[in-house]
Amino acid sequence: EFLRIFIPAVFLMILSGYLNSIILSLRQVRAYALINIIGLLMLVGVVYLGITKGTLDQALLSFSIGYALMFFCALTYIIYKRKSIRLSIGKPDLQSVKKISKFLAMAISAIAFGRLLDFAVRDYVIELYGLEKTGLWQSVSKMSTSYMLIFTGTVGVVYYPKMASLIHDRIQLRAYVLKVMGFVAFISIVALGIYYLNKEFFLTLFFSSEFTQASYLVRFQVFGDFFAILSYLLAYLLSARVETVRYIAAQIISAVIYVSLISILIQPMDLEALTLAYMWRYIGFFLILIVFNRKLLFR
Repeated sequence: EFLRIFIPAVFLMILSGYLNSIILSLRQVRAYALINIIGLLMLVGVVYLGITKGTLDQALLSFSIGYALMFFCALTYIIYKRKSIRLSIGKPDLQSVKKISKFLAMAISAIAFGRLLDFAVRDYVIELYGLEKTGLWQSVSKMSTSYMLIFTGTVGVVYYPKMASLIHDRIQLRAYVLKVMGFVAFISIVALGIYYLNKEFFLTLFFSSEFTQASYLVRFQVFGDFFAILSYLLAYLLSARVETVRYIAAQIISAVIYVSLISILIQPMDLEALTLAYMWRYIGFFLILIVFNRKLLFR
């Protein structure tokens, strides 16, 4: 039943990205921004309901379902503009297939080494500790997911279109990326600091007072979130430049770091091993992306 919902949701996520790329390629930036803002609000709403009202599986699925709903926002705009935006089914040329396959490969790698890996780790932890104890870790994890959704949605609307438009202007692109990274780093430190200092309050607000037991897990989680946020900005660079091999390699290496540390630390550190592994996963991901983007960032 889980896969019956998850697989169609992933398919709609891919179609959503396809339709949004069409809208962006036509330089309909305002429409692109509006579609993503509406979609983001729907996404946050679905995730909030999944976390607060649903079961553990529903909470996990809410992320995919929320993103899938963005497809209908984009589809509505395409239908509304059907006279100026004409889509048809035909035989694509070889060059187009190659380009699309590269973006598709990056999208699949992000899903496989991101959401699917998270689900696999969750199932492993449930089998190891049971639902109740796993729920403590998942409450902290889902808090991260919630505000990361807001960040990625904002980045998709504001940062990516501008960055993509500067992709052939190396000097301006570097200045823009470094400026955005500095601003985002400052805001992230402030926001994550507020969350960390008031972690019991936020866990009670979004879940219940019982989940304050999980507050000790927040420490490593927020450090990981900080590096995850900066990593997304750099990953978008690889995606925009269609550096498929490097993008997938970064995903694989970060996933290996995550799984390896969990397997090593889960026995001596219990649940805290999961957040520590998460932190080092994104520190590693960030450093890998720095190396892959070094020519742009430092030359």
